[in-house]
Amino acid sequence: MPECVINGVPVNFPFEPYDVQKAYMAKVIDCLQNRTNGMLESPTGTGKTLSLLCSTLAWIMTKKAQLQAQQTKQVDIMKELQKKYGYDPMKMGESQSSSSNVMDELDAACGISGKNWNVPKVIYASRTHSQLTQAMQELKRSSYNFMKAIILGSRDQLCIHPDVSKETNNSAKVQLCKLHMLTRTCSYFLKVEANKNSPHFLAQSIMDIEDLVSVGRKLKTCPYYASRELVQDADIIFMPYNYLLDPKARKANKIELNNTIIILDEAHNVEKMCEESASVQVKSSDIALCIDDLTQAMKAFSDSALLDGDDDAPKDFTVEDLALFKEMLLDLEKAVDEIEVTPITGGTTFPGGFIFELLAKANITHGNQAMLNRLLESLIQYITAANQSNPVFRRGGGLQVLSDLLTIAFAGKDENADEKIKRCFKVHVDVEEVKEKKTSTKKDGWITPKGGTITKTRAKVINYWCFNPGYGMGQLLCSNVHSIILTSGTLAPLKPLIAELGIPISVRLENPHIVSKSQVYVKIVPFGPDKEPLISNYHNRDNVKYLSSLGRTILSFCPIIPDGLLIFFPSYPLMNKCIDSWQASGIWSQISRHKPIFVEPRGKDAFTSTMTEFYEKINDPTTKGACFMAVCRGKVSEGLDFADKNGRAVIITGLPFPPFKDPRVMLKKKYLEENRTRENELLSGDSWYALEGIRAVNQAIGRVIRHKDDYGAILLCDSRFSMSSQRSQLSAWIQTHLQNTQPPSNFGQFISEMSRFFRNAQSTLPQPCKREVTSFSESTDDNKRFQLELADIGAVRKRLNIPSRPTPNIKIENANEVSAWHPNEYKEVYDNVLKNQTLNGKDFSSRLEASVSSIDFNKYEMNKGPTLSTSLVTIHKREKISPIGKCESGSQMVKRRKLKLVSNDQGSESQSLSSSDPSCSESSSTSTGQSKETNDQSLPADRTELLKLIKSSVPAALYSEFVRALMTYQKDDNIAKLTEVLKRVFQHPCLEYLLRGMKRFVKANHKDKFDEYLGQSSHNV
Repeated sequence: MPECVINGVPVNFPFEPYDVQKAYMAKVIDCLQNRTNGMLESPTGTGKTLSLLCSTLAWIMTKKAQLQAQQTKQVDIMKELQKKYGYDPMKMGESQSSSSNVMDELDAACGISGKNWNVPKVIYASRTHSQLTQAMQELKRSSYNFMKAIILGSRDQLCIHPDVSKETNNSAKVQLCKLHMLTRTCSYFLKVEANKNSPHFLAQSIMDIEDLVSVGRKLKTCPYYASRELVQDADIIFMPYNYLLDPKARKANKIELNNTIIILDEAHNVEKMCEESASVQVKSSDIALCIDDLTQAMKAFSDSALLDGDDDAPKDFTVEDLALFKEMLLDLEKAVDEIEVTPITGGTTFPGGFIFELLAKANITHGNQAMLNRLLESLIQYITAANQSNPVFRRGGGLQVLSDLLTIAFAGKDENADEKIKRCFKVHVDVEEVKEKKTSTKKDGWITPKGGTITKTRAKVINYWCFNPGYGMGQLLCSNVHSIILTSGTLAPLKPLIAELGIPISVRLENPHIVSKSQVYVKIVPFGPDKEPLISNYHNRDNVKYLSSLGRTILSFCPIIPDGLLIFFPSYPLMNKCIDSWQASGIWSQISRHKPIFVEPRGKDAFTSTMTEFYEKINDPTTKGACFMAVCRGKVSEGLDFADKNGRAVIITGLPFPPFKDPRVMLKKKYLEENRTRENELLSGDSWYALEGIRAVNQAIGRVIRHKDDYGAILLCDSRFSMSSQRSQLSAWIQTHLQNTQPPSNFGQFISEMSRFFRNAQSTLPQPCKREVTSFSESTDDNKRFQLELADIGAVRKRLNIPSRPTPNIKIENANEVSAWHPNEYKEVYDNVLKNQTLNGKDFSSRLEASVSSIDFNKYEMNKGPTLSTSLVTIHKREKISPIGKCESGSQMVKRRKLKLVSNDQGSESQSLSSSDPSCSESSSTSTGQSKETNDQSLPADRTELLKLIKSSVPAALYSEFVRALMTYQKDDNIAKLTEVLKRVFQHPCLEYLLRGMKRFVKANHKDKFDEYLGQSSHNV
């Protein structure tokens, strides 16, 4: 690999670095050489992560070499001292006292112990595990892949204990794990000490989550605690933000910060993360749960004391301790109830010091909070142990919340902290609202109440909010770190961010992009094809004309944008509103005819499968790409790579401002206004509010243009982007593409300009190579990272002459409603689909070979396909079915043959599956001579297999409606309503046999009515 010397440090790079990469690495090394902090912005696609890792580890290697040279010099000094004392070096082990004298003088001469090299460790932190996984993949591809690297994950990802890993509550999982440790009943934990130096752990220099779990299962050793042991010898440690910035998590994970280089990647999130880590929320219901837990614990503790008799073993607490603590909590509950709150005005706000006044009414002070926290920890462990034998016993969730409150509230409490707390913290008290259904949702990244709630008359919510991110960063500075480097593609403007974080920044960089103007088409689209202004403000979001115009704008761009199209909405509610409107007006189906539509779901499993299917559809040569609709600040907009054809264009439909009337947003703006001075350069409240929306836009834009040969279009479909106040906050490289450009006078000019742009880019720029698609999920139930080598799968399909797997045009329409379906058969189908979709290339090939006993490919003739003489391959023609269920035909529709591969003992089944394929044309289904009764009887006997067939036969939008109808039918027994939905879902003639097959889902007393609605006699299915 090429080597370049930067600031005297030789850096090995995978290729000759660009100028922006050299400038970036020079700034990184400048920080490390001078023990200073830096804030570096470099646009996504400029190789920021690779440059960061290579320059940092190159400096580490140089530091090691320097100290090794010092050690060699120390040996030379030792030899001189040995001569001076007349000591024979060959007999060094004979006289310990003489050797000790020599080493004492050596330490005095050099000032550095030979064992302690004093080389800093590197902590690389980012927001999500998917982002960390991408960084580790970059490290594996670099010339520094021999250096020791480890990742710290949660028990959700790393625990392999069968009882602990299946626990869904995170707090209970932690306490259950600690209980097994204390009682030495976890065999995996007991093997950590013996196996931490195993070759299986040491052989791999870079170990990510999947590697740790794999080795842990092989050695039957706990990956979670093994990773903590491997940290000791690691050169670089990868971890999420909260492990580093949250004092509770830092303490729990025993993160040592002394003499460490802290790298905060994707640092545009650090400000909010620091505020979140110093904030806490406690509800009246949490206090009530604490009291209830204490009452039950006192009863259980008293009963056990009676059974134990005169047991004199020391106890962590006594019944008297619990009784006293219960009195404190009763006083706290009373004090909270007495707070006057006016819900009409959105709650009541107090200064930060009010939290201590409130706790003092319950006799909880700085003097006894440490003792109370120890009591809480012991009590939570006791309750967890009791739960093992009594599942009905409460989990202690309220106790954990109270422990967090005491830890956070008193963390910075000292004699000089009162003024800071008063200024930087606020206590906001509101009326507690209880959801009718158990849900946990965040809207637009801000906690906001939703409809469908029940208000308690006296119950309150105590919010202790921090508005100064400098609190969290200050704790890092006080830990004697070597350097702190904050980096991202969207940090500007730097000055206000530096002022808010409150740390000295002496090294700064704002890098330009590496792509030329011919590779990026950036335009502000202020109006739609019908001249309707596009403005996604709050008052316009219910405007039918606006929604229609936005939909037709997207529809107009779809045919000329090749491959992948990303569409970002300001919020989930607006995205859902647009989808409903477009489906009702027919715009949705028109878009899906050009590109299959995918919608960002909120669930982890659904998100993983959706991303996998999206990438598969992009690589399907029979389609013109795909369209992905997502939300700013969502998972898709943060950290995912849509390089090359995965993302040829991004459409921003509006500015994702935080909820204007959210109490926390309002208080943040007020805090900035009150603390803003000319010296500290803090933003005004309104400027901060505007910048929050623009930063989210910049992040979403960064999903495309991922390397120097990439190209794409960026369309800002909101007229407010034309305002100078908004344009000036966009990333600097975006602003350069908007300079001296006037928006076209009519919509047709957008179309012609963009068509010309893509034609030129496709003809002049290098063709993209196929890339590996890595982890989409943060964690999964089986603790494995999903990987899909699409190039390998494509190669297997091409080699075996197998067409790409047909998939519905719309994969996910309303993931929340689909995932809420509870019958076991649907869950089995969904789990199997996920399992099949996440196979890597090797697994796909082996699975394919295992499913076919024998195929004679020698009979395959070029351009003719396999001969019909073999009974193992069934061939039929099909026509593509649009999302609205109508067969499409015409000269532009390319018909292709579909091969069904079956084993020898499944010949009869292959015929039935072929005949029941919903993609067949009406003529082909009748030409086989099969009657409707035959089709009906050929349905899979197993309900799970039938649901699989239905899922693959209809678009996801209709399948979602089908699932919801079955759920509703189970509750209301309305057979007429169910039948109407089924008729709509299976309206195409090819799907009539599936409609009749639904009789097996109908209750016995409704079967006659079902036949009556269908207008036919009953069939045995």
